[in-house]
Amino acid sequence: MIVRPIAVAALLALGACTTAPSCDLKSTADLTFSNTETADQITAQTFGETCDEAVALLIVRDGAGRPLWSWTGLLNHRFGETFAADDNEAMAQFLARWVQASVATTQSAPAWDALSPHQSTLDQLTYEDIRARDLPMLCHFSGTAHETCVFWEPAAGAAGLFYERDVTEEP
Repeated sequence: MIVRPIAVAALLALGACTTAPSCDLKSTADLTFSNTETADQITAQTFGETCDEAVALLIVRDGAGRPLWSWTGLLNHRFGETFAADDNEAMAQFLARWVQASVATTQSAPAWDALSPHQSTLDQLTYEDIRARDLPMLCHFSGTAHETCVFWEPAAGAAGLFYERDVTEEP
């Protein structure tokens, strides 16, 4: 009698070991954002049973591994239905391009008067102060032909959302 429950448990365990489709992928690159002496790291990851329904996470960490900035979203909502369910290779190529974020300074951002409404969550005085201080700025894709730009505030040791913009090319 004791053999049957063990046999059933073993069969159930074997069934649980079958691999389901997965789009759990990751790409990482070094960049200079928060500190010119130690490289920061940007990582793009996807999580999901299939690539057409994956959730993405982009995270920037300092040289000690502390998170500085993160962005997350449903890829099919932000980038359209461009990913096939089982196309891990295309997704891996996308992630490798996504981590190639651009780094500039806040002075290269448009003047306040050139912004569209709701392009920045900051008020005019704060935006103009950050822009004038020429702080490090990182821009990454956050949708089809859309970028999110964040600034590095060394006094606070934190990154913050600066503005968002439409761009003519996508990753």
